[in-house]
Amino acid sequence: MSEFSLRPLLCLSVAALSLGVAWAAPDVAAVVAERQATMQGFGKKIRLIKNFADGEDNGPAALAAAEEIQATARRLPELFPAGTSLADLPDVKTHAKPEIWSDGERFRGTADRLAIQAQALAAAIQRGDRPGTATELGAVGRVGCGACHEAFRAPLD
Repeated sequence: MSEFSLRPLLCLSVAALSLGVAWAAPDVAAVVAERQATMQGFGKKIRLIKNFADGEDNGPAALAAAEEIQATARRLPELFPAGTSLADLPDVKTHAKPEIWSDGERFRGTADRLAIQAQALAAAIQRGDRPGTATELGAVGRVGCGACHEAFRAPLD
């Protein structure tokens, strides 16, 4: 094949690749909305677990909530693709600091610690240990939620 006959094929390949990149690009507003919904879901699950620790008879629901926190913690980094920080999106309401990406290893480690702590929380609920649940819930707040928010979330308005 001559160079001249390869040119149309090369152009088509570049065009197809460009379309693929455009299709693969995340809708940043949808990404931010999904992670905000996830965080709001965490809040609801935490309240449900706290109610169990305080004596409410909702053990199965509290256990399911702790297990959901654990599963979601493992996928938290996926909810923060590059290009979705508050510095990248000045017109989108996000509080994700650029440090999530500049210190990605620490961010992923915090998510991993949240997952591990949520597992311990689920175990306490499964045992029916309300004081232990309260203790583990406090640890979830410190080593998971609080540690991440302190380092990686800008103050809320």
